[in-house]
Amino acid sequence: MRLEAFVREAVLPRTRPNTTERRRVLEALGEAGGLCTARTRNADGDVSVCTLNAGHYDPDDKPPFKDGKPGSWHKADAAIWNDLGAACIPHADI
Repeated sequence: MRLEAFVREAVLPRTRPNTTERRRVLEALGEAGGLCTARTRNADGDVSVCTLNAGHYDPDDKPPFKDGKPGSWHKADAAIWNDLGAACIPHADI
């Protein structure tokens, strides 16, 4: 219980919204159920998991520019993708 309290009081507030670090903290606390489950694999073979809330995805709402705000595509840190890529696992609600 002390570890959980520490994570809630010290670690979670220091994480930035929509980042992999925040997702990991929420998963450790068992509170990631409301997050999108879409995944993609980059050229190095690393898997990125979307860090946005479930239900955000809209394939027609494209990012205004490559490194900009993701619109309603999936996002994990600097990665932005849609469900049409060959290395993507589409979103689903948990």
